[in-house]
Amino acid sequence: MSENVLDPKLQKVLKDMPEFVDTANAASADELKAIVLRSEQHISETEKAKQEDEKLAAKKEEVKEMTAPYRETLKYLNAKIRYSIHLLQEKGENLE
Repeated sequence: MSENVLDPKLQKVLKDMPEFVDTANAASADELKAIVLRSEQHISETEKAKQEDEKLAAKKEEVKEMTAPYRETLKYLNAKIRYSIHLLQEKGENLE
């Protein structure tokens, strides 16, 4: 039988939520199901609000524009590397 061990990342987040942990530990199965349902609904609402946030969208677009030169440079440099390796392999070079 395998042990039911919490993911370390989850443990770290739960350290910041001691009241919830106490509530959840004392909850019945039906109460835990209700917590899951409410939390999933809140996730949907939060994701929708994030998508509709015009200020956030504007900042994302600004970041996208500011990082474009870096992304382009990295794209071309990676293409050079990949194509050069491809040609080396075609020429029978051992790359290991």
